[in-house]
Amino acid sequence: MASDNLSIAERVYRARRIGMTFGRIYLGIKGQQFIERRIRPLDMARRWSEFNAESATAIYETAIELRGLILKGCQYIGSRADVLPPEYVETLSLLQDRVPPKPFSSVRDSVEAELGAPLEAIFERFVERPIASASLAQVHEATLRDGRRVAVKVQYPDIGALVRSDLSNLRVLFRAVGVIERDFDLMPLVNELATQMPLELDFVNEAHNAERVAAFFASRDDIHVPDVVWEYTTRKVLVMEFIDGIKISDVAALRDANVPPDDVMKTLIESYCEQILRQGFFHADPHPGNLLVQPPGEGRERTRLVLLDFGLAKELPPAFRKGILELASALLSGSAPGMATALHDLGFETREGGVEALHDIAMVVLDVAVRLRQQSYLDPEVAREAGDELPRMIRENPIVRVPSHVVLLGRVVALLSGLGKTLDAKVDMLTTILPYVAGLGAPQSATQSAAQPKAKPAARPASPTAPAAPPQP
Repeated sequence: MASDNLSIAERVYRARRIGMTFGRIYLGIKGQQFIERRIRPLDMARRWSEFNAESATAIYETAIELRGLILKGCQYIGSRADVLPPEYVETLSLLQDRVPPKPFSSVRDSVEAELGAPLEAIFERFVERPIASASLAQVHEATLRDGRRVAVKVQYPDIGALVRSDLSNLRVLFRAVGVIERDFDLMPLVNELATQMPLELDFVNEAHNAERVAAFFASRDDIHVPDVVWEYTTRKVLVMEFIDGIKISDVAALRDANVPPDDVMKTLIESYCEQILRQGFFHADPHPGNLLVQPPGEGRERTRLVLLDFGLAKELPPAFRKGILELASALLSGSAPGMATALHDLGFETREGGVEALHDIAMVVLDVAVRLRQQSYLDPEVAREAGDELPRMIRENPIVRVPSHVVLLGRVVALLSGLGKTLDAKVDMLTTILPYVAGLGAPQSATQSAAQPKAKPAARPASPTAPAAPPQP
């Protein structure tokens, strides 16, 4: 088993590798922008495409080599088809579930150490080749001695040390970015990661998260969370029901299965309305590797969305949930003053203070929302316009405080927007969200109280941590 600490040389190497990779890309972007503004060559589109492809490859190679938190961040970047150039999406999307796996000998050692028994004593069959491997763990298909088909998520033995090292490196890097680019304060992101990552490394916590979200949808036959096999789940090994399905971003496979992407996206948005607006607890990592689609058949009358990997989940305080509902209500009614008040109540603060300072920012967000009315993703042109306007407003009256919960909510919205672009889905956002804001419940019995959980085994090991599919890394 690997040590849970990195040597000084390893930490220095990781810091230098991260800094040089992203530093070169940053300087390259500035150089390209200078050429575009001053020289205006006719082949500028080709220049950007080549630069983006080279940059994406450099990021991919760094992520594969270093793994850890850097790889997890690059998974997120690779899912942003709505705003990123296609060269980045094409290359970095490979990180979602196709990272080179750890040797099976390491997996065997980890599982046997955690479960306290030889692999053959617990599993009738354990497939050596993983079905998915990513930032924190890899997943293997297996069959228990009692015949149940399961997915076994096994944490990399050295991942805790890598994550701690990367968090330290990111703090230094983001502080440097803040000095150079004064309009960007990325430290709330690092602080949120520092809070969430220890929870992601505890698979018992993840199992509790999965069961909690499963309870929200117990009355729906079109949304499913795989069952936890508690007798073989520990902090570093998670065993769950095995689920076959189509990766949500595989548009060709969805079409071959006669599954309309619009329907899939609508169900996904409903699931997040239920989690965020009604329950106040949500799966915060909906990248394509964590979402499967099962076409009708095998006892299913409807297409079913499967939610995987609940390591990153978030509880919203009641007051914050109330503010989100007020913001959504103002957004749907087109009230910029109402949005400004809701942003202030949520905890956003500007240098000048007061609600008035947030009004112009609310207007930009409202304009984006109007354009989102008949589509489930943010068009790149709209994103660019908002990206130009919002920094100008922030320069004139900087936002000095952003509530930490917004970091993960923003990540979810961004990931869902990227998926909407990938699926080219057209969803009526107003009619989809309105029932949740109004408290009327979603169509076809979407509501489900957490008091109606799925059946669980009679016995369960005590959790070493507070509660926070087949599992995904």
